[in-house]
Amino acid sequence: MNRALPWVLAVAALAAAATAVPSAAALTVAIAVGVAVWRWPTAALETAAFAVLAVRPSLDVFSERRLGLSEFAVNPAVVFGLGVLAVAVVLALVRARSGQTLWPDRTLLRSHLWLLAGYGLAFLSGARLYGASGAATGSRELIRITSIVAAFLIVLWWVEVDPSRYWRGWAYLVAGLVIPIGVAGWQWATETGNLDIEGMNRLQGTFSHPNALGPYLVPFILFAIGGLQTSSRMRQLARAVGALGLTVLVALTYSRTALFVLLVGLATLPLLHSGRFGWRGVLRGLALVLLLAGFGWWLAGGLIVQRFADVPSLGRSAWEAAQTGASENSFTWRLINWAGLIDLGLQHPIAGHGAGMTMVLNPLVSPTNGIPFNAHNDFVRFFFEGGLLGLSCYVLYGVLLCSWLVARARTGSAERAASAYAVAAAWIAMFFLTGGTPELSLQTAVQYELYGMAALLNAPDVMNGLRSAGAASEDMLRERAAAT
Repeated sequence: MNRALPWVLAVAALAAAATAVPSAAALTVAIAVGVAVWRWPTAALETAAFAVLAVRPSLDVFSERRLGLSEFAVNPAVVFGLGVLAVAVVLALVRARSGQTLWPDRTLLRSHLWLLAGYGLAFLSGARLYGASGAATGSRELIRITSIVAAFLIVLWWVEVDPSRYWRGWAYLVAGLVIPIGVAGWQWATETGNLDIEGMNRLQGTFSHPNALGPYLVPFILFAIGGLQTSSRMRQLARAVGALGLTVLVALTYSRTALFVLLVGLATLPLLHSGRFGWRGVLRGLALVLLLAGFGWWLAGGLIVQRFADVPSLGRSAWEAAQTGASENSFTWRLINWAGLIDLGLQHPIAGHGAGMTMVLNPLVSPTNGIPFNAHNDFVRFFFEGGLLGLSCYVLYGVLLCSWLVARARTGSAERAASAYAVAAAWIAMFFLTGGTPELSLQTAVQYELYGMAALLNAPDVMNGLRSAGAASEDMLRERAAAT
């Protein structure tokens, strides 16, 4: 009792302080978490990896900005990101203290230095042009993207010591699907999804918009299809059923962006397989893709046709609809939005208007939440916010990161190559081959997912290790035979 008394008094004092100064409670919790991570880094790393891979998708709905809600408003998604950043900083100090490196690969480090340079240039531009307001908006973007990279590092550090964590990480990712899919199923059954478009019940699950749920599901579809060639019969059946079910959910989001990403990813996957499995592997992959695409069309073809049937042509009526936000999800609206942002961006073509300023300066405003629309295109957004310099940095970052993913897929064992190529195909499709339309850089939960999948490729490969050991043994035997 005497030992517990100081703790009881400390808790009471902190509770009283938190009542008068709420930030004191947050500071106290942050200090306690930091001490716990420093004291038990292994347990903290496991917990943080699980949270990054499995928990973040269920928090995305809180990231939606509504009328009158500040961009700095505290919500579970923001708290999660700040917590991940704090844990990563403490773990980095622990690693530095023990002489471990922070980045496992120089290519990864260089790619993210280019990413930091792009955001840094945009931050400086916004602060120079718009003062405190531009600096505040840019700071939010810098913190957000830094927390995403911190989550990437946490999973990289987690998998690097244990080969079994590769498939455990995928189990965590699949576990993270349960709540979003469950909520989406409830929305379908009760017709309580996104009803912004009259006559459509667009599923969005735990995400802030259907255009986020759709791209989130695509990498899992590619993962399921990519592993069909190397799986047992029962696992092939499970993968095929899972891919078809998720494809139907993507169709029920009525997201043209997600369907476009899925088609591009499916087309990219067999081409990547050619580097490892040869043309025979390409043909098998194409046959599987076509077979599953045929089943998917049979299940959800009507929904896809319905979603693309109302794409209007360019004209005065389309421009008027874009100004009122009535055709927010049409491709025509996007063309008009891109043209307006590029024209406005040409006022500052070198360094742009500043990080995060798209949703401040865009003249097209959402009638739903009263906030200017985002760019709906990463390349247009980076040109508008960071100019040609920022856009160049972003493209270099994408090239280096995707090249690392493809290289890791090529050097992995055949058992893991299929899933590794699926991750690479998802990144390439979302980053480059869709022309930036998914706006991956603003899909925080999707970035957590894709980065988590990419980080798992850093896990030691047991099969490669066994092959290397076998090759070394054969070399030793040959040397002994030559010596005798």
